[in-house]
This record gives sequence, structure tokens and C-alpha cells, in this order.
Amino acid sequence: MKRNEVKIMNKKLTATKAATICYSFGDLASQFVWTYVGSYLTIYYTDIVGLAPVAVSAIMMLARIWDAINDPMMGAIAERTRSKFGRFRPYIAFGAPLLAIFSVLTFTNPFSGKSTAGVIWAAVIYIIAGMLYTLVNIPYGSMAAVMTEDADQRNVLNTSRNIGMNLGMVIVNGVSAGLALKFSGAGAEVANGRGYMMVALVYAIISIPMFLTVFFTSKEVVQPIGEPKPFSFKETVNNLVKNKYLMIITLVMALQMTAFMGRIAITSYYVIYCLGSFTMIALIMTIPSLGGIIGSFFVPFFAKKFGKRNVLMGSMIIQGIGLVIMYMAPFDNMKMVLAGDIIFGLFNVGFPMSLSMVADSVDYMELKTGVRTDGTAYATYGLATKFGNAVGGAFGILIMSAFGYVANAQQTAEALNGINFTVNLLPAILFFLAAATCLLWRMSDKDAEEIRAKLREKHNA
Repeated sequence: MKRNEVKIMNKKLTATKAATICYSFGDLASQFVWTYVGSYLTIYYTDIVGLAPVAVSAIMMLARIWDAINDPMMGAIAERTRSKFGRFRPYIAFGAPLLAIFSVLTFTNPFSGKSTAGVIWAAVIYIIAGMLYTLVNIPYGSMAAVMTEDADQRNVLNTSRNIGMNLGMVIVNGVSAGLALKFSGAGAEVANGRGYMMVALVYAIISIPMFLTVFFTSKEVVQPIGEPKPFSFKETVNNLVKNKYLMIITLVMALQMTAFMGRIAITSYYVIYCLGSFTMIALIMTIPSLGGIIGSFFVPFFAKKFGKRNVLMGSMIIQGIGLVIMYMAPFDNMKMVLAGDIIFGLFNVGFPMSLSMVADSVDYMELKTGVRTDGTAYATYGLATKFGNAVGGAFGILIMSAFGYVANAQQTAEALNGINFTVNLLPAILFFLAAATCLLWRMSDKDAEEIRAKLREKHNA
């Protein structure tokens, strides 16, 4: 075989520059529809609709129990799809409008919060919205592993996604409270139901063209070997469980997402009741996202220098320290609160690393078994995201209630301490646990590259 032929065979398939940049639009759109739901739905349920905290907790946990079945199924269906647009791209285009519609419907409830009908409405709409997020987000997340064979470019793609995520959070957290007040009517000091719903509508409209941009610019260049096997839920679960590295990074992500996304679901309680200002929500929740954008530009460099696992560990440890500072800060010491918030935000850069490690686990499994499970593997990320958001909202509200929290009331000192503990110290502990779990990951970046080289040889054989 001639040298140039060998070169062609070993050449890595990569994504275009435009596709790399536009890939960020998918998570930017996701923040508009799903992070807004995650940030404000809990307080909307308790303080606007009037649902009991135990009912809110039950709804969110029921949704996540269903997700444990639904998400792997969606991943398995997507990776078995064959179309002229690829395995994953069609679901982004098809699901985006439906997700937008149901993100708005979550902020509606035509029934009394104390009625059975009110609880059922909230549960059904929220569960369907979560299923539609699965329909869009799992295929979207899976794209990073199939748009390129190059490890460094995968890091860049996931960093691009992280920038989109944090930019979306900056916008959602920075303007949502003000917009909700504006839509609530003149003189409103806190948002009402109409305010929350109108903000959801604005974000829904914006999200659709962003998802479609990803659909039109991306291309799936990494293809599985052979024809897809018939769907089997048992086999799907077995493929996930047998992949030890996927199980490790899934546990890391579950802790990471519960700490981060779960905290987002209840941060508004801390700002409103502990810091004493509804409008401060914008500042407190925007700083981490701005910090994440700034930090993300340095991630590819540090990942190359120190390795993905070590960057992920370090970021989560320092994030935990930032939250401990916020927990220890007196409620009237805004300098200390903001210092902790800035530290927490600047090191909000772990998500690209965990996503790249998911891709490494997929490559590992394909080399080991011959089965490529992009869709089901990335389903674990979507499940971890929703699990974290729901656990934060479900258990968070229960913990706060145990400390004496009462909706729309002057809180006792014990209740305020409970809110502070739930919003700041508990997530910090989870970040530290997630960092410790990373020690179980023994695949170096060099090992991962060798696995990909062997896979290229197989594909070109």
C-alpha cells in the first residue's frame, strides 16, 4: 500500500468551522426553554399556583422515574435511525417546535392549585415537556461524538456547547426576573402567573430558529459499523451497564448536575427570602454563567495540558469552595456573597469535560464489543441534567419545608438558615463528592486516543 493511501485511511473526519460555532446554538436554545423551566417552575408552582411542596416534589420525582425509562429508549431509537439527514439530526428539527410549545404550557394551570385537577395538569404537562426535551436534547448531545473523530475538536465542540449553555443562562438569569415583572403589570413587586408565562412564550419563539440552525449546519461523519440491531430495552440497558467508564462518568454527572442544575431550581428562594430582593435574582444567577463563558475559553488549553479528568476534578472542587463562602456569608454582606458567587462562576467549566469523557466511553465500548452507543450514552447526560434539576427542586423544597419555609410569608431564622443550607452548602458537598468520584476514571487522554486510532483502522479495513 502506498504512503498517501495510508494517510487517507488514517485521516480523521472532522466538523467544519461553521458547524463547530453553530453547535453552541443548540444548548443556547435549550437554556431558553428548559433552564427557564428549571429556574422558575418550582417557585411558580408553590407561590403562584398554590401547589403544596409535597405535591411539587412528587410531580418532579415521578417525571424523573419515567425519564429513567424514557431517556435510554430515546437514545436507542435515535442511534438505530437511518435517514438521509443522519441518525440524530431529524429529531432536532422535528422536536424543537413541540418543546417550545410545552415549555410555555408548563407556566399555565387553569385549575386551583389545591384541587386534584390542578395537580394532574401540572404533572402531565411537566412530564410531556420533559419527554420533548429528551426528544431534542439527546440527539443534539449525541452529535458531538459523530461530527468529528478528532479528540481535540470534540473538546472544542463541547466547549462551544458550554459557551452556548452559559450564554443562555446569562440571558435567562439576567433578564427573566425583570421581564416577568414587566409582563406582570405596573407596580408589581414580584412576578405573577401572566408574567412567568409571557417570558416563557418569548423564549419559546426565540429557541426554534436556533435549534434549526444546528440542524442545517451540522453533519454526521462518524458512522456505526454494520446494520442496526432491532431495539431491545434489556440489551440497551446491558450495553450501558457493561460500559464501566460510562457508569463512572454518569455518576459524576448525576452529582455534578444535582449540585448545579438542582441549585438553579431553588436559588430564587435564597435571593428572595435570604437576601430580600426579587430583582437580585438576575445578578446572583447571572454571575456564574458569565464566569462559565470566560472560563470556557481556557478549557481546551487546560484539558490538553492537564487532561480532561483533572480539569473536571479541579473545577468542581473550586466551585464547591465558592459555594461554601456563600453559605458562610451573612445575608447583609453582599461583598462576601458576590465573592463566593464569582469563584463559583469562574470555575463553571466542568461540563465540556464530562461530555468529552462520555464520547471517550462510547469509543471504549465500541472497541471492546463492536457496538456503538452514541444515543444511549448521551441519554445519560440528559437524564443526569433532568435528574439534577428535579432532585434539587423536589428534595430542595422538602428540605426547606422541614426547616419551616412557608410560601409568601415572613420566614423564621430557622427557615432562612434552611434555605441557605439547601441552596449553598448541600450543592458544595455534592461537588466535592463528584470530584472524588472522578478518581475512579483510569482512562488517560493518551489511552482514549489510542482507542480511536484502533477504531479508525477497523473502520477503514
